[in-house]
Amino acid sequence: GAPLVPTFHAVAFQRPHSSMAVLNIGGIANLTLIPPDGPVRGFDCGPGNALLDEWCLQHIGSRYDEQGRWAAGGRALPTLLASLMSEPFLDRAPPKSTGRDLFNASWLKTHLDAHAAGANPQDVQTTLAEFTARASCEALNAYQPDATELLVCGGGAMNLHLMHRLAALAPNAHVQTTDAFGVPAMQVEAAAFAWLARAFVERLPGNRPEVTGASGPRVLGSLYPA
Repeated sequence: GAPLVPTFHAVAFQRPHSSMAVLNIGGIANLTLIPPDGPVRGFDCGPGNALLDEWCLQHIGSRYDEQGRWAAGGRALPTLLASLMSEPFLDRAPPKSTGRDLFNASWLKTHLDAHAAGANPQDVQTTLAEFTARASCEALNAYQPDATELLVCGGGAMNLHLMHRLAALAPNAHVQTTDAFGVPAMQVEAAAFAWLARAFVERLPGNRPEVTGASGPRVLGSLYPA
């Protein structure tokens, strides 16, 4: 979603006198930065739910950690967290994109074998939640430290523990879901692609060159009549 949704995020959430940011937490977390004036930027900032969901499935047989309750009951492991945060992707300058080809079970196992062999699985879950929150907030603080609103959408917005950690790690921003701005958190991505379809029909650019590095604005998509 990172290369495609920032244009819609700006249409839906830009405010004339506020420094806005939108954090979509799906499998991967992507961040859109919307200053009151100036270019809109967007990029993948690290893992979202991918590692959390995989670990839940392995250890408690659930596809996800409902409301983050399991993570909330553990403690973050500092050495493991530091190892996860050392991932070079996090320090790369945008534009950038990533996926489960990087943040997957094999990647996690390498860090666990080196720094948390035999650790309590619940503490690992807590550490993974902290990793998602910290990677996201460090990206926000690096590229838009004056953000006053951090709007969260995607499945991660349903994780109350994760939302609490985002609020703690981004104290200068008001952290809330996109529901507060009129778009339900679980519908933002669908709305973005509906908007892109409308932009195509109206021959309007759907991209942001500053997000992808494209040479200019482009109408995105193709029409295939039934």
